[in-house]
Amino acid sequence: MNAQDIATTQGGPSLTRQFANYWSSVSYEELPPEVVAMCKRLLLDTLLVGARGADSDDARATTAGAADAFGPLAGPSALWDGSGRTAAPAVAALINGTATHALEFDDFGGCGHSSAVVVPAVCAIAEAEGIDGRGMIRALAAGYDLAHRMTAGVGGYRPHNDRGWHSTGTCGTFGAAAGAAAALGLDAERFTWALGIASSNAAGTWSYLGDGAMTKRFHPGRATSNGVVSAYLARSGLTGPAQALEARWGGFFSTYCGPEAVPEAVIDKLGVAFGVMTAGIKLFPCCRGLHSSIEALLDIMSETPCTGEEIDTIIVHGAERTRRQFSKREMTTILDGQFSLPYALASIATSGDATLEEFIPLRTGDPRVAALMERVEVRADRPLGPYDEPDVEVILKDGRQLAKHVPVSKGAAARPPSDAELARKHAAIAAPVFEPEAFKALGAMIAGLEDLKDFRDCTRLLTSGRRR
Repeated sequence: MNAQDIATTQGGPSLTRQFANYWSSVSYEELPPEVVAMCKRLLLDTLLVGARGADSDDARATTAGAADAFGPLAGPSALWDGSGRTAAPAVAALINGTATHALEFDDFGGCGHSSAVVVPAVCAIAEAEGIDGRGMIRALAAGYDLAHRMTAGVGGYRPHNDRGWHSTGTCGTFGAAAGAAAALGLDAERFTWALGIASSNAAGTWSYLGDGAMTKRFHPGRATSNGVVSAYLARSGLTGPAQALEARWGGFFSTYCGPEAVPEAVIDKLGVAFGVMTAGIKLFPCCRGLHSSIEALLDIMSETPCTGEEIDTIIVHGAERTRRQFSKREMTTILDGQFSLPYALASIATSGDATLEEFIPLRTGDPRVAALMERVEVRADRPLGPYDEPDVEVILKDGRQLAKHVPVSKGAAARPPSDAELARKHAAIAAPVFEPEAFKALGAMIAGLEDLKDFRDCTRLLTSGRRR
C-alpha cells in the first residue's frame, strides 16, 4: 500500500475539501430565500416532533443510559423533554436526536431522516456557543446539503440501504458534522478535518428490523452526536483525512459502496442546488415506504365511500423489497407497526385516519384490526424501479374491486404539504405537550428566525412552555 492507493485527487482539492471550502465561506445573505424558508419550516417541524418524542421509551432509555455512561447530565444544551435538564452538546444531541426519530414522524429524503441528525447537532452547538438565528439557518443549510449529497454519492437511498446500511446513520453522520462545523464557524481546513473525523464514525445497519429493536431510533442520535464531537475535535486541532470520501483504499465510497457509488455527486452543482430543498415532511407517522399505500387507501375510501367493515381484502402490488421490508404480521413493538403494511392499512381502514393514534399504542387488541390484518396481502408482482411506489387494490365484500396508484406520496419535495396541512400536523403533535400560547410563540419565533439574536431564547420555550 502506498500514497497512490490512498490519494485519488491529483492536482486539485479533494471532494471533502471542496465542500468545506464552499460552506466555510458562504454567508447567510448569499442563501436563496427558498432555502431560508425551508430551513425554518423543517426546524419547527423537528423541534415539535422531537419534543413529543422525548416522552417515548426510546428517548427515556437513551437519557438514562447517557447519564450512566457520561456522568450526571449538566451543560449548556437543553434536553427537549421539558424537564429543564441540560447536557454537554454531544450528549444533548444524542438524546434529542433519538427523541426526534422516536415517533417515525420526522422528515424523509436526504440521508433518510436528515432533520434528526442535522437539527439536534446545530441546536446543541447554538446553545453552547450563543449563535444567532442567521447562523442557525446557515448551519442547517450546510448540514442538510451534505446529508443529501452523501446519499447521492452512494448511488441513492435504495442501493445503499439494500446493502444493509441505514443511511441515516452512515450518510447522516456527515450531514451532522457539516452542520456542526458551520455552526462553530470553522475555517476551510478545520471544516475538512471535521468531515474527515466524521468518516471514522459513520455506522448503522438494518438489523433492527427483525425484532423492532430501539437502535433504529438511536442511529440518528448517534450520528448527530458524532457530528458534534467531530466538529469540536477539529476546532481543537485534531486532524481528519481530506481524502476521507474518495480514497481508493479506506475511503467512505470504496468501503461502504459498490460500483453504484457516484462520488462526484458530493460537489455537483455545489452552491447552486441545495440539499435542503429535497427534504420531505411526513404527514403520516410511519416509514415513508408505507406512505403511498396509505394515501392510496385513504383516497379509495374517500372516492368510493366505504369503511373497514366493508373491505374484504387489501392487496399491495409491489416488488420483492416491498415484501421483504413491509409484510411483517407479528406485532411486538411500535416499530413493527410502523414498518408493516398489513398492520398500517388495517388500522387506518378501521379508523379512517392516519394519525399517531393509529400507531401509538398499537391497535392489535382491536378485533377489527386483527381480522383485517389477515386479509392484507403484500405481493412481489410488480417490477418497481428504485423510486417507484406499489399499487393498492381494495376488494369490497360486495365484490367491487377498487385500485389506486400514488406515484409520489404527499409530503415529498415534489408534493410538499400545504401550510394548512402542516399546521394541522403541528397542532396535533403539540396539543398534549405545549401550552397553546407557548406553541404559538415558538412558531412565531422560528418564522422570524433570521432576526433572533440568541437561539437559546427559542429552546427555552421547549421547557417553559410545556404542559405541567
